[in-house]
Amino acid sequence: MTARRRSVRAAFAVAVLLPLLAGCGPAAPWAAEPATVVALQARVEPAAVALLEPVTITLDLWTRGGAPVDFAPELPAADFATTRRDEPARPLFDGSWRRTVLVAKPVRGPGELTIPAFIAQLREGAGAASSPPAVVTVRSGLAPDDDAIEAPGEPFPTPPPLWSWLLGGALLAGLGGLWFVARRRRGGFAMAATVAEPPHVRARRELERLRGRSRTTAAEIAAFYVAVSQVLRVYLEDRFGLRAPERTTEEFLRELEAGDALAKAHRADLEAFLSQCDLVKFAAVVPADRDHEATWQLAAAFVEATRPDRAAAAGEATS
Repeated sequence: MTARRRSVRAAFAVAVLLPLLAGCGPAAPWAAEPATVVALQARVEPAAVALLEPVTITLDLWTRGGAPVDFAPELPAADFATTRRDEPARPLFDGSWRRTVLVAKPVRGPGELTIPAFIAQLREGAGAASSPPAVVTVRSGLAPDDDAIEAPGEPFPTPPPLWSWLLGGALLAGLGGLWFVARRRRGGFAMAATVAEPPHVRARRELERLRGRSRTTAAEIAAFYVAVSQVLRVYLEDRFGLRAPERTTEEFLRELEAGDALAKAHRADLEAFLSQCDLVKFAAVVPADRDHEATWQLAAAFVEATRPDRAAAAGEATS
């Protein structure tokens, strides 16, 4: 009687545990056995990201009867920083199935980057499988779709005509003369203290100077990114009191995360910008010509979005 009970319990445990164990692994990508000796499927998610945001590329490779296959998926190092994970092979139909996961972070943008076709080639005999190429859209890191920065006006408005500057200068000179005479009549005149130049004005002037620099050699490109990054770091110190120029990006971002000097949206934008500059300075990444202007635009737009008058206008709009 005892042996019979043990047999019944063992059968019950097998019936319960086998479905649970089978559901622990990922679902097979094929509902039916492929007609070829080797089959390959690829899935890219998501199709649109910001700079340095991860894109997951899932590659599923199936071979009949354990046929040896050459399969080494790679991405262009000039476009992506990539890590790879190979999962163990699993039996499926009359063969085996293996999954490879690539996590790729775009290091160039904004614009479209191409995920190339991946090819699995049989080592013996004719036979191969390939996946179609895909396109990933890289958005600007400064203004992601879900948290865009809305400035009160154009970042770089068209300057007024010359006559308006002359008229404004004449009015200012007249007002200054009246103020001077009034001070003298009251019997005293004190030299006005020198008005400090706002941080955003200095930053914009330095950025405009860097915009015209030559960027034809790798050394000139690296010097451009270092200079733009330094301008933004000095601006952050003058504008928010953050000790940025003498600190590494990692140390500075860690301090920034612990404080509340910048809004959360601006912190993400700043991290993406400084990380892009670090890739040029320390990883020897050489961006394309169009990326130089995009980097300059990121820095200039950040300064415009965080200048004191813009920040005050944003606070009144949300109150």
